Amino acid sequence: MLLIVLIVGLAAGIVWLELPATTPVVTPASVVRAPDLNRLAEQAVAVYRSSQGMQAGPKPGQWKLQAQASNSPGPFVGVFGPLQLVRDGQGRQLLLSTFVADTADSAGEGMDSFAASGISRLLCFVLQDGQFVLQTEKQLEMGTNGMAAAARVVQLGPQEWGWVLQSGYVQQGYTASTVEFFHATASDIRSMGRLTEQADNKGVCADDGAAGCPALTDLQVHWQLLQQAGQPVGRFYPLDIRWQGRIDGKPVSGQRQLLPDANSGNYPFPPSLNVQF
Repeated sequence: MLLIVLIVGLAAGIVWLELPATTPVVTPASVVRAPDLNRLAEQAVAVYRSSQGMQAGPKPGQWKLQAQASNSPGPFVGVFGPLQLVRDGQGRQLLLSTFVADTADSAGEGMDSFAASGISRLLCFVLQDGQFVLQTEKQLEMGTNGMAAAARVVQLGPQEWGWVLQSGYVQQGYTASTVEFFHATASDIRSMGRLTEQADNKGVCADDGAAGCPALTDLQVHWQLLQQAGQPVGRFYPLDIRWQGRIDGKPVSGQRQLLPDANSGNYPFPPSLNVQF
C-alpha cells in the first residue's frame, strides 16, 4: 500500500514539474499609446478659433472673423485648409494649415470694393507637452475685389515644408496672376519670392496695332516642384519653371531649375519675368 502511495505522489510531482510557465499578464497601465495627432490637431484649431473670437459663418465650415486689414475694415468670412501633420528637419512634429477669408460683403461669391482684399493666414503649430501650440503665423493681403489669395501647404524638400499663395486680378483690360512661396523655418515663416504665372494686356485695345496701344504682352509661366522618386536630392526639391509668350512685343521662352539661394533663402527667379502693369 505504501508503495502505491509513493508511486502516485511521484507521478504527480513529475506532472507538476512539466507544466509550462504561465505568461505574465500585461496590465493596461503598462501599455504605451501613441498620441492621437489628428485629435490634437483638431483641438489646436478649436483653441485658435476661440482665441481669435471666431463665430460660425453663414455656411457649414465657414468662420466669421472680426479683424482689420490695411485696406479693409473687415469683418471676414473664411475657411481653414486641410490640417497637414509633418516632421521638419529638426525632428519636430508640426501641424501646418491655412485660414483663407474674403470680406464679409463678398464671402467668396461676389466682389467687394476693388481696393479691398481678403486675408490669407499661414499657421504653424508645434507639438509640445502633448498638445499642438501655435508657433508662428503670417497674414497676407494679396487679393482684390474683397477676395483673398488661395493658399495651400506644399512639401519643398524631403523634410522641408511651406505654402504657396496664388492670386490674380483683372483691371481695364489687364490680367495677371502670381504665386508666392513661403518656407516654414525653425522659428519663422519666410517668403521665398514671388513669380508671375500669367500676364497679358490683350483687353486694353480692340485692335492691337492701333495708335496708342501698348506693345503686346502675353506671358504664360508654369512651375513644378520636382519630387522624382529615386533621384538624389538635397535639402530642397528643384523648382522647375518654364515660360513662353511675348513681353512688350518681344517673344520670350525659356526653362530653368531653381534652388533657394543659400544666403537669402529666395528662389532666383529671372527678373525679366516680373511683369508690371
